[in-house]
Amino acid sequence: MRRTDREILDRRKMEVILDTTPVMHLGLWDGKEVYVVPLNFVRIGASLYFHSALEGRKIDILGSNPRVCFEVTGEHHIERGSGGADCTTRYESVIGWGTAQVVGDFNEKNAILCELNKKFGSVADKLPEHVVDKTAVIKIKIDEMTGKSNK
Repeated sequence: MRRTDREILDRRKMEVILDTTPVMHLGLWDGKEVYVVPLNFVRIGASLYFHSALEGRKIDILGSNPRVCFEVTGEHHIERGSGGADCTTRYESVIGWGTAQVVGDFNEKNAILCELNKKFGSVADKLPEHVVDKTAVIKIKIDEMTGKSNK
């Protein structure tokens, strides 16, 4: 990292950013081009989880290449200053790399979907069976993360 003065070294601080940020940008490589998609997600332990349709471009890519890169931007705003030269951005962000896999167990999928819902304000602890069945849940095992902040 070029700006080591802005680097977040404390993993717990990075986890707080992950836990309080609603959207993750997931980068996938299909062998020809990069595909980036914004997703709602939840962190449970050392993994990130998101839901998806059972089929589509994202699922196809993950089936052939499970390596991913993710990015989240926490608090951020632009300070305009008095002119263009003194404009700056205040931010916090996390970038990470990992390996994705589909979660197959029904009960595990249900629990993860409930945790995802709780992150966004729902208190449901069980979802209808047909909802769980028609939803893919993807786990990203985090291999590495870096954080950066200019607050």
